[in-house]
Amino acid sequence: MTGLVASAAPRHVLVVGAQCTGVEELPGLEGAARRLHRALVDPDLGACLDRGEGETGSLLVGTALGREVVGKAIAAAADRAKEDRGPLVLALLGHGTGGCGGPLYFVASGSTQDGAIRQLDVASTIGAVANETGVDGVIAIVDTCHAAAALVNPQSATAGLQQGSLHLSVLFAASAHLPAWDMNLSVQLAELLENGVANAGELLAVDAQLIKELRSRIRGQEPGGFVFDGAPVSGESLWLARNALAAVRRSAGSLGAVACERLRKLLRPLEGTEGIHSREQLTDWLGGPGQEHLGHPAVQRVLEFDRDLGICTCAVALLEETFGGALTDDLLRKAAARAGFPLGVVVRVPCPSLRDLVEHAVLDQSAVTPAGQRRTLVHFVAALVHLISPPGVLPRQLAVWASKSGATIALNSRLKELSGATPRLVLVVADDGGEDVVRVEASLLFGSAVVHTAEFPCGPGPVGLVSALEDARGWALSWLGAAGERLVRVDVSVPTFLLLDSSPEEWRVVRKRRMLGVDYDVTTRWSGLLTPPSGVSLDDMLHAGSQLLSSLQTKDQAGPSWLDSDDLSSVEALQELLDRRRMGGCVWGVSTLPEKDFDLMLEELLVHTPALIWPRRGSVVDTQALQDAVAEHWESLPEKLVHAFQEQPENSLGEGVPGHLADIRTTWHDAHWQGFCQRRAGRAVVAPQDVTPKEQA
Repeated sequence: MTGLVASAAPRHVLVVGAQCTGVEELPGLEGAARRLHRALVDPDLGACLDRGEGETGSLLVGTALGREVVGKAIAAAADRAKEDRGPLVLALLGHGTGGCGGPLYFVASGSTQDGAIRQLDVASTIGAVANETGVDGVIAIVDTCHAAAALVNPQSATAGLQQGSLHLSVLFAASAHLPAWDMNLSVQLAELLENGVANAGELLAVDAQLIKELRSRIRGQEPGGFVFDGAPVSGESLWLARNALAAVRRSAGSLGAVACERLRKLLRPLEGTEGIHSREQLTDWLGGPGQEHLGHPAVQRVLEFDRDLGICTCAVALLEETFGGALTDDLLRKAAARAGFPLGVVVRVPCPSLRDLVEHAVLDQSAVTPAGQRRTLVHFVAALVHLISPPGVLPRQLAVWASKSGATIALNSRLKELSGATPRLVLVVADDGGEDVVRVEASLLFGSAVVHTAEFPCGPGPVGLVSALEDARGWALSWLGAAGERLVRVDVSVPTFLLLDSSPEEWRVVRKRRMLGVDYDVTTRWSGLLTPPSGVSLDDMLHAGSQLLSSLQTKDQAGPSWLDSDDLSSVEALQELLDRRRMGGCVWGVSTLPEKDFDLMLEELLVHTPALIWPRRGSVVDTQALQDAVAEHWESLPEKLVHAFQEQPENSLGEGVPGHLADIRTTWHDAHWQGFCQRRAGRAVVAPQDVTPKEQA
């Protein structure tokens, strides 16, 4: 519904309501046809020329009109559009027969019992009109049963007289195999044109948003649309009507699309409010005589809305004053994406205005911080500061605003989370304690701020897991594209039993054939800090992770603590060793895997400390060389492991130079993962003193 330009050429319309007699009569058809015609010829809405009712007019309603009469009326309307080189809106209301794999016939004869020869072939008629030289586009509204069968065939659209150089939109009332009821399409479409569509542009067209609006209103049938745009200059004529709400927004001045729609809904149950379209008018009404109405629950909601409008007005003025000279559509999109706005808002065309985004943050959000300030608005302000201001600098005006609104702590916290703001995708492979993976939980982070989350159910087996991971990757790329970022870092959190198989960087996720670790920097995490093994508490696991970070910060660790064959001779021997060592005291390293029970030992080691290094293929030729390679690059792990995997040819994994870093697998733990797990556990994150020495490396 956006990006269209109103053509100066006259607009033409023909609405045909073909009524039948007897039991086939359609109640309400005449009224629906006249109401739709009235909206389409309204100068402020459809803006089509009103030629009155009759065979030579723009409205034709009657019983037993006949195929010839309807055909002549359509031809005359097309001729008028040709003369003016303007568009034609053609609406057909009545009975439709056929469909279900065949053509749709519009019952013009007065009875569905008459053969097809007496009826109008709708698809052929629409195709012929659209191919008329000089007609600047056709919008066909088909309100009959089986209406989707009115779609013009490809040959007519691409190989007709215009050779595909045409504009055509078809709005149909029901799918080709289903009936339509009570002229619902025409009635609801007329109502939409009369009242306008919220969050749409100046002009309404047959597009996804209009279809969504109609489907939300119509039950028992499935309306839909089809658009063919093969003309050299697109988007100039095929608009259906002007958006009534856009005019209201212009008159409202200080109200954006979200506020206008909310105001309209709030005032609907209150008498005497029909003319209120601006905040000034609302204020006058609330402060006017007859204060007894202020106790009404609906009025209380209006009062709350008025207070929220005050927050919006203040925020818009403040942000324009602070950043006005730097704001662009691209920057607003990036800030909205980082603030957690819905994707539909972020990618809307044209870009929502600053006021629209502030109104969405305040009026469309129910989450409120204890200080009373809307969290999404704080996140939006923080994103703008992060994108525009120098690092660590909070403009004075915003500091004052945050203090007055009780949002200082929330704003400072969000700015700290966004520090660096490197995008990262976290994929948690969840098994719910069973033996099978059931879903992938995806979180998209900017810095340490978790901005968007989603879940993707897994089908059975490896194929189901790969499919869910690919869906999650595509979801993240949609967000990052809107935010103007690219995806590099991916964390994959897996349960113990999956660690025994190939590592996540080897999973063929990208388009279900490329290894994930080739296109992205993949770090494997153990999911025990999110879902601990049976008999182990979450507090114990988070404490072990915290202890590990503390141990690494002391710089006493020059590498992992390597376990030898005696330590791994049995599960009991390993347990005895671990019982004498502090939880989280080191990163464990295994040079050679034991011949049996490594699955049990793996979990024992990870419960003790959630970081582990072991060979990728079970054993290496030279274990000392492997240990030396880890020691040499210890300060730059796991980045070195990521790059080693990406640089190693696939066919040489595990067969290269002895001790090469590409031979190493790991589950890694750092402050980022500890913080993510603590947030997931519902705890306040106490950040380590910035970063550990290993993270600095």
